[in-house]
Amino acid sequence: MAAAYLALTASAACAGRPAPAISPATRVAVDRAERSERARRYDQARAWYERAERDAPDARSRAWAARQYADALAFWGEYRDAERALERVVRWAPGDASAWHDLGILRARRGDVAGAEMALRRAKAAAPHDPRPRVALAALWVNARRFDAALAEYRALLALDLPPRLRAAVRRAIALVSAETRRAPSAAPAGSAARPPGRSP
Repeated sequence: MAAAYLALTASAACAGRPAPAISPATRVAVDRAERSERARRYDQARAWYERAERDAPDARSRAWAARQYADALAFWGEYRDAERALERVVRWAPGDASAWHDLGILRARRGDVAGAEMALRRAKAAAPHDPRPRVALAALWVNARRFDAALAEYRALLALDLPPRLRAAVRRAIALVSAETRRAPSAAPAGSAARPPGRSP
């Protein structure tokens, strides 16, 4: 059943990030990183991404460079390093809802439920009309068998302006989770974090 909720997460409408004013030198360094990446010169690409972030003259440019590096790292399958890069993004750009969302997804992938919850709640607070953080939170709670918390997120989604296809998917998810709730009680009440042993936000 978990795969269905992850698929729903992927289908949610993605709020586009507005193009910020980025240092031209930072853009040049990232462009060189991307060219190296396309040429499969990954060590050189990594060096250019790191240079772009390190030499960025302001927080906005630094956050943008770290975000591009995080996307590349995730594409390369280096998820833990991508997570660390996203942590730098939200340090320099704490209102970046998309970065918080993706950080939550990576933490959930690693099994850090409490850390994922924190990141996704920050994403939801930064972009209250974006369905993605609520969909991801609901998936997190389904996988943790916190069905009441999942239902709360799915029902809150119905108050948003959703595309018809996503609205139908949310209604199906509510029906599935409601049926699961009748078969087994939630592992924890809504509002309490499910923390695996040894994990922290």
